[in-house]
Amino acid sequence: MHQHSMAPPQAAPEQRVLQVLIVDDDPRIMSLVRLTLSDEGHRVRTARDGVEAMAEVEADPPDAIVLDLEMPVMDGRAFFRALRSAGNDSPVLVLSAYGAHQARRELGAEAALDKPFEPQELLRVLNRIARR
Repeated sequence: MHQHSMAPPQAAPEQRVLQVLIVDDDPRIMSLVRLTLSDEGHRVRTARDGVEAMAEVEADPPDAIVLDLEMPVMDGRAFFRALRSAGNDSPVLVLSAYGAHQARRELGAEAALDKPFEPQELLRVLNRIARR
């Protein structure tokens, strides 16, 4: 009988535990991303718009940010610009159903994924951009 099938999930040794901020107003996407990351042992915080996200970043800058573009109050583009002008260089993964890759290029974000996305792809991209 294999012991490790019973063990709680752990980040692979070469993978450090990341503190990730998810910024998305869609509760389904937010819980999918949160589960995907916490199952890998990462620490997750959430914000529903750019204003909440700025407060989170100011309180404790994350290792990486998963950012939706379309949100009320302060959208992803406005948040990204505010983040960079505040001098924060946390790597950002842009998530969007509409033009994620074009927005990544426009903004200068580190990565982009189109919705719907594969959870394993999200993990792979986040691990890549957070290793700096």
